[in-house]
Amino acid sequence: MNKKNSKLPLIITLSVVGAALAGTGIYAIVKNSKKGIEYPDVRAYFEERAEIISVTPVKDSENTLSEQNAVEELKSRGFTDYPVTSDYSVEGEFTDSVVVSDDSSAQHPMYRTYYMSSEGELWSIALVDGKLTATPSSYNLSHTGGVPIEVSETGEIASYDLSTNSIYLTVPFDTTIDVRVVDRIDSATLDSLDLEG
Repeated sequence: MNKKNSKLPLIITLSVVGAALAGTGIYAIVKNSKKGIEYPDVRAYFEERAEIISVTPVKDSENTLSEQNAVEELKSRGFTDYPVTSDYSVEGEFTDSVVVSDDSSAQHPMYRTYYMSSEGELWSIALVDGKLTATPSSYNLSHTGGVPIEVSETGEIASYDLSTNSIYLTVPFDTTIDVRVVDRIDSATLDSLDLEG
């Protein structure tokens, strides 16, 4: 195991907290309702925190990526140091986190990987319905007094809701998330970002 991969348990812990802070995929960590777990009111949650642009069932989305396409997309952006994982099937089942394959046609609504910047900032990278966001997990954890930061290419955030197996596309309110819009989310961009600016 190389030095970077040896940090995965810490990274996974930070990314779950970071996702909860930022809102991306926050309901994807809720257990499956078929096992008797009750869901919160997801739509009400988003309505309080963002403008909802659309809600699309995964089965109706044209943007759901295969494992192969997801890995290729993330690699093309320089995210190669950590495995690409998924926790949810395209049918809306919560599963144990699995490392996806670069030659599989299996689809998932959400993928995640990580990036350690040249400045030592830990980023959680989410690929949801073909849309990429990046969360500076270690920065957000150490700056809990302010609004958490999330980086997007459009200003819109795609989140996966397990309870309805749907994709919520939202524009978060400024009081919820500080969305930083960049032309392209890749390793070079994340290395150059001034999070204090």
